[in-house]
Amino acid sequence: MKVLFVCTGNTCRSVLAHYYANKVAAERELPPEFYSAGLAADERIIQPLIVAQLLEKEGVKDFKHVPVRLTAELAKNYGLILAMTADQKARITALYPEAAKKTFTLNEYAGVGGGDIADPYGRDDAFYTEVFEIIKTAVKAAIEKLKKEVK
Repeated sequence: MKVLFVCTGNTCRSVLAHYYANKVAAERELPPEFYSAGLAADERIIQPLIVAQLLEKEGVKDFKHVPVRLTAELAKNYGLILAMTADQKARITALYPEAAKKTFTLNEYAGVGGGDIADPYGRDDAFYTEVFEIIKTAVKAAIEKLKKEVK
């Protein structure tokens, strides 16, 4: 199943989830069918350096990412859409009602709590690290759930 992670700017949370999920899937010999987009992404905005540093610590090498705005085509082409917050989930389903049944928050889908994943953009490195730990836990749980659903 193709999974799309969505946040606001597609510079940190969804990017961390996207690249980390590809890494975890590869380790479990699953196809890397993960991508990311942002509701208000601007391709001129560059990811904070800490995003690349956190991913590199997890073994994601040569990280390069350009923010991608969520489109109707992306929403249509992905079988599962995982937003970082309940507000983002609501915005996605308002923009693309046909995606409502396949849109969840990451924590909700993963079953690790219903809370939002806080936006670290503009915060210190320690906050990014904390947010990434939450994302990693949720991504691992989501991949395990996907494995069971695909069987």
